[in-house]
Amino acid sequence: MINNAITLSVRPKWPEIRDHYAVWSQDREIGRIRHALDASESDRSWEWFIVVPMGLPAWASGTAQDRDTAIRAFSAAWGRLLKETQPERLNRAWELGHAAQLRGAVSQSSPSLAAS
Repeated sequence: MINNAITLSVRPKWPEIRDHYAVWSQDREIGRIRHALDASESDRSWEWFIVVPMGLPAWASGTAQDRDTAIRAFSAAWGRLLKETQPERLNRAWELGHAAQLRGAVSQSSPSLAAS
């Protein structure tokens, strides 16, 4: 029997920074949940967003009044994205994102041609 359950792992993005979480699924970071960057101390709203290296619809991000609500909203949006996106398209986006990261790492470690 195939298990179609979506399993998300929400864990701190950086140990020293509170209230900023990375969301993982199947060994990939797929999003973030954090206190809104422009929130005041009295307004402790949360923002969430999916981070897949492809164009995403407006509903792939949002805000919530608390962390648990943000997690539920993120989970619903991720489920919708999986339903509405062909698996091949998602896999291609991951491949292109990985290739871009590798190119960035190589270009940062290579000496500049302008210096020669």
